[in-house]
Amino acid sequence: MPPTLYLIDGHALAYRMYFALTAGAGSQRWQTSTGEPTAGVYGFARELVRILEQEKPEYMAVAFDVGKTFRDAIFPEYKGTREKMPDDLRPQLDRIRQMVDAFHMPRLEMEGFEADDVLGSVAKIAAEQGLGVKIITGDRDLLQLVNERTAVYLAGDDQTYITDADVIKKLGVRANQVVDYKAIVGDTSDNIPGVKGVGEKTAISLLEKFGTLDAIYANLDQVENRWKGKLETSKEAADMSYHLALI
Repeated sequence: MPPTLYLIDGHALAYRMYFALTAGAGSQRWQTSTGEPTAGVYGFARELVRILEQEKPEYMAVAFDVGKTFRDAIFPEYKGTREKMPDDLRPQLDRIRQMVDAFHMPRLEMEGFEADDVLGSVAKIAAEQGLGVKIITGDRDLLQLVNERTAVYLAGDDQTYITDADVIKKLGVRANQVVDYKAIVGDTSDNIPGVKGVGEKTAISLLEKFGTLDAIYANLDQVENRWKGKLETSKEAADMSYHLALI
């Protein structure tokens, strides 16, 4: 086995741990004696220590979001349907950054890009240099990064690292088709529109036959009429959705 780089999606993991711990019990339970909220900090720390103790990574880094990105310029309504971050979670992200710094781990951030983009870039560079890559996140968007050298762990969802075969079981498409799939079906959590009127089963069928979004549009004459018109009408939205979904 090659040396492995572990990459943690800071914001996504904090979100997943916060909501997992406060579901049903509420956030008031997770406070210090002075009233500082701790659910996200505790959940993140617990997962971080688990990785360090059980998996003993050779290399490790944590990526965070830093604000608006190029996606907001492409589509101002991007993520516009998401609920506002809980007021008690926001200050915990600063605490989590402090924790990462205290562990002397590289903290990766880049203006204009999401943590996903940073993770994807670093994962690609690491794989090209012969390393294995394991990504810990709470965000299924990162399944598009899965390949023979890169696996993804969805904290709070799966107990094992996801391979390409697992992506097929989850979504019905290969990891290298996830972006094409999202360009067609959209993504309500990120407010990515996709192709109006075309659902998951049809998207999977089209990608099984043609392979990619570009190939579907290059062969519209071979697509059933009931889907052909929807695809033609939504060509611009599909192209935009592809660029929004692509890490």
